Amino acid sequence: ISILSGFLLLLNLLNYGLDKVAYCGLISQVALGIAWGTPGAKWLSREVEDAVMQLGYLGLILIVYEGGSYAMNLQLVC
Repeated sequence: ISILSGFLLLLNLLNYGLDKVAYCGLISQVALGIAWGTPGAKWLSREVEDAVMQLGYLGLILIVYEGGSYAMNLQLVC
């Protein structure tokens, strides 16, 4: 539990810090995932990595959907 809670806490802290400094919090999330995951220290189990990856795919789908619906709304207004 300490590894997962530390991972989530560091994820949010680094994201907040880099968003305030350079507006690129996503880079810190990717770097922390690499450092704690399989290419790095291997502190996260394979099941956790798979679950986080599935959540990432779901987030990507939602971002693409939001962009498409925003573009559709712009088209209807013009």
